[in-house]
Amino acid sequence: MLSSQQRRTPESRTKHAKLLNAAALKTHYAVYGHFYSTNLAGEHCSCRSALTLIRRDCIPSELAQLDALPPDLLVVMMNPGSSYPLDKAFTPPHIEAHALGQAPRCWMATKPDNTQYQIMRVMAAMGYQHGRILNISDLRETKSPRLVAKVTALASHSEGGLHALFAPQRQAELHGLLGDDLNVPIVIGWGRHKGLLPLARQAMTALQGRTLVGIEVEPLRYAHPSPMLQVMKDAWLQTVIAHLSQLSQ
Repeated sequence: MLSSQQRRTPESRTKHAKLLNAAALKTHYAVYGHFYSTNLAGEHCSCRSALTLIRRDCIPSELAQLDALPPDLLVVMMNPGSSYPLDKAFTPPHIEAHALGQAPRCWMATKPDNTQYQIMRVMAAMGYQHGRILNISDLRETKSPRLVAKVTALASHSEGGLHALFAPQRQAELHGLLGDDLNVPIVIGWGRHKGLLPLARQAMTALQGRTLVGIEVEPLRYAHPSPMLQVMKDAWLQTVIAHLSQLSQ
C-alpha cells in the first residue's frame, strides 16, 4: 500500500494512513477472532481471547495456521467490546475455566470496529502484514462501567481472574500468542479507567522485557487508539507511527 519512497519518513507514513477510510482498509485486511464462552464464579461469560488483522494476500489456506503465523505487530487493549463474528449462526465453543488455553482456537471472520481500523492504518503505514490484538480482559462487554463492575465482582473468587489472558495461570497461552521475538513492537492502548488498573498492572508485569509503544497519559494509563474526537485520533496515529518508525531504523 506504500512504496519504499513513501515509507521513508514518519510524516509521509502518517499522511498516507490518515487518508485510508474503512472501505479501503477492508479491501486490504481481513479480521479473525477467537471467541469462546466459559463459567466464572457461577456466571456465564462471553469472551474473546485474540483478534488477528491480516493482509488478505497473506491469509493461510487453513485458518488454524494463524496460530503459528508470527505477528509483525501486537496490540493490547482493554477488552473486546462490541466485537462479534460475521456468522450470526456461530455459537462460540464453551471452555471450562481450568482448560482455558488448552482447547484449539477456532478463528472466525469478525466485523471490524473503528479501533481496529485505526490499527490497520498503523499497519498500512509501517508495512506490517499481520497484527494481533490482545486484551487485559477477555470479557465481551460494551460498557466500561459494567466491565469494571464485573471484573471487581469476579476478583473475589478463586478462578475469577481467569477472564484475563495476562493472569499467571494463563502464562503459556499468553506466550503462544505473543511469540518468542521480544523485538516485535507491542502497542499499549487500554485507556485510562482507574477501575482497570489492577489488570493493567498485571499485564505490564507479564510484558516485562518486551518492546512497548504507547502514549502514557498517567502511570499505567495509556491513550486509546480511537478516541471520540478526530483530532485526537490523528494525534494518536501520528505519535505511534513516529515511535514505530524510530524502532524500525
